[in-house]
Amino acid sequence: MKQRRWSQWMAVFAVMAFCLSPGLSAGVYAEEPAAKAAPTEVVEIKGQVKAVSNKAKTVSVTVEGKGVVLVRFDDATEFVNFKETKEIEPPTGVLVKYKTVGPDKVATYIKKTLVSLPVGVTEIKTEELAELVAKGPAAGNYCLIDSRPAKVAAAELIPTAVSIPVTLMEEKGEKTLTCGKDKVMIFYCGGPT
Repeated sequence: MKQRRWSQWMAVFAVMAFCLSPGLSAGVYAEEPAAKAAPTEVVEIKGQVKAVSNKAKTVSVTVEGKGVVLVRFDDATEFVNFKETKEIEPPTGVLVKYKTVGPDKVATYIKKTLVSLPVGVTEIKTEELAELVAKGPAAGNYCLIDSRPAKVAAAELIPTAVSIPVTLMEEKGEKTLTCGKDKVMIFYCGGPT
């Protein structure tokens, strides 16, 4: 019986000595990394949203050359040109600025990015287009083209618009255009540019 108790005490002593050794005691008593680490410099990434989790408060962004980058957001994160994360559903383009705090990348700034217009192409405001439509194509000297898919455009067009789906334009080129090059050509689609 004494031999068995001696063995049990030796086992308990060995476990305690092992746990209190320098290699493990540092891990046992260490502070949480996020509380200990100071924020680093701001990093900027640009890519497409892959996923958004409002519960976890994270945005996954696919960045060329880096793969998928997971970024946390919080109440201090500045949302530019949108108010709620449901407005940046995949595959919305975003510009994210973040700081690394402990193991986390914490966004300080998230902005929806818009497609860059090609050289020589300008954006027309809704009010300007409404004025042109009121004048009509001849007086306004314009050609309005709905480049959405044919089924979508069939439901409703802006008055004076002609439906020429972008897929058809890609396939047949300028042959699909119904107006001369002397007119201002205005294209619209179903999403932001």
